[in-house]
Amino acid sequence: MFGCARQGTPTGGPKDVDPPKFLGAQPDTLSLQVPTNLKEIKIEFDEYIILKEHTKNIVISPPLESSASFMPIGSPSKTLRVKFNEALQPNTTYNINFGNAIQDNNEGNKLPYFQYVFSTGDYIDSLKISGKANISNQKKKSEDLIVALFKIDSAYTDSLVLKSKPFYVSKVNADGEFNLNYLSPGKYQMIAFDDVAQNMQFDIGKEKFGFVDEIIDLNQNQEYNIELFDQLPPYKVGKAEQKGYGHIRFKFEGQPETIDIQSLDMDFNSAKYSYQPKSDSIEFWFQPSVDSISENSKRLKFLVKNQELSDTISVVYSNAIKHKLNIDTKGKLEYAPGRPVQLTTNYPIISMDSSKIKVWKDSIRIPTKLIKNSKNDQKITLDFPMEIQSRYEVNILPDALTDFFGKTNDTIQFEVKTRTRTDYGNLKLNIQNKPNHPFWLQMYNDRDVLLDEQYTTASYFEFNYLPAAKFYFKILVDENENGHWDTGNFFERKQPEASYVYPTEITTRAMWDMEETWVIPSNSPVESKEKSPTELEEDLP
Repeated sequence: MFGCARQGTPTGGPKDVDPPKFLGAQPDTLSLQVPTNLKEIKIEFDEYIILKEHTKNIVISPPLESSASFMPIGSPSKTLRVKFNEALQPNTTYNINFGNAIQDNNEGNKLPYFQYVFSTGDYIDSLKISGKANISNQKKKSEDLIVALFKIDSAYTDSLVLKSKPFYVSKVNADGEFNLNYLSPGKYQMIAFDDVAQNMQFDIGKEKFGFVDEIIDLNQNQEYNIELFDQLPPYKVGKAEQKGYGHIRFKFEGQPETIDIQSLDMDFNSAKYSYQPKSDSIEFWFQPSVDSISENSKRLKFLVKNQELSDTISVVYSNAIKHKLNIDTKGKLEYAPGRPVQLTTNYPIISMDSSKIKVWKDSIRIPTKLIKNSKNDQKITLDFPMEIQSRYEVNILPDALTDFFGKTNDTIQFEVKTRTRTDYGNLKLNIQNKPNHPFWLQMYNDRDVLLDEQYTTASYFEFNYLPAAKFYFKILVDENENGHWDTGNFFERKQPEASYVYPTEITTRAMWDMEETWVIPSNSPVESKEKSPTELEEDLP
């Protein structure tokens, strides 16, 4: 007469999706005349919370000399505690921004950017600066961006941004937005940096940096946008090291325009220098057969000069490393019609003989040309007509390439295969509001590897025979038309040249013809006249 109840698992009701709720604090938020010897703040919530990645998330403005302590870190609690390890400043408004650190213990629901504010004086400062911060030509957003203010007073110098923590700081949220609030009136220098070191201080040479040009005279709420870039460290000579047979590399910081290197203890009659302006190294080549070093190894001394600065550095050169010309035949994009084979060598090439290159397709020899790169004598283009769904046998015969040392290559054989038409997709890219200066259009894969780059003034591009994959583009504008993309410099009050990153990845599909339009923001310099297809082809390098 009795029946058993149906077994099951209690659901526990709807899932908790609400963040913790603030109930109160001691001292209460927005309190005035808080004693400067305050030791602890207690903040109460309606449920058990934990603090996640508190060192990354929590920002105190103005910052403290010694870090405050925060709880709960391991065990959950309904009370959040902040313990101070030093006295507070008098007549100062303090703002503790918890970022995304506060989460409920059960579901991990975040209480985003909760702020606790109090004053050791008679009033709460109420001014605000908001805006956006973005890292120049970087697709991936950083989680560590900081926007900061330094007070402009009798003690301020620009070098303070390298030596001390700022007076006010704010984290940048996932949308690139920031709010510096509860600020006092005054004059400030605004900067931004990618706080990789998690020390609330800019570390030059290690972190991205940005700044606002003018000194901010804060007497009302204001708005600014900041573009972060690689702030170059001051010029400094690094080390020299042997990289191969007859090859020494000199490293330095600061990207100087010119560098002069002189040997102090040996006359090099065969010396060759390879230096790209604004790079971080010089390649020094010499011919051991001409400038012989009789010892098995010898310490060589050099004088390195940059304008008025001179340094002496040394390097041990070993004769144990023997000559071997290596040729790399792998390209970053797979072989396809209209995409020549790129060769890279470990030594500079001084002469080439196209007659020593033989390319065969089905026992038929294909006419082939060797084309030297005008800017890099270690890169060569092997150009021959390719067709889809074809196989080519490439033979680089002895003496095809002669390097700086007068040595030639051994026989190299490799195969070039192209896929069928059904394996490829095509992409057309239109650029609206293109820059009115030449620019580099760069093509990257989804692993941020640079696949293609061209210096151009065109607004229409075709990328044919692409594999099914994901790509994105960057534009670097050569505003001063010096052949380099110039980064910014805070100490010279120079912002970086304009750059843009395509907002999304483009997925190419086999047998698809895709067309994308990239609209450059209208506040950038633009051309008012569109060019015809014929003019566009003439613009391409």
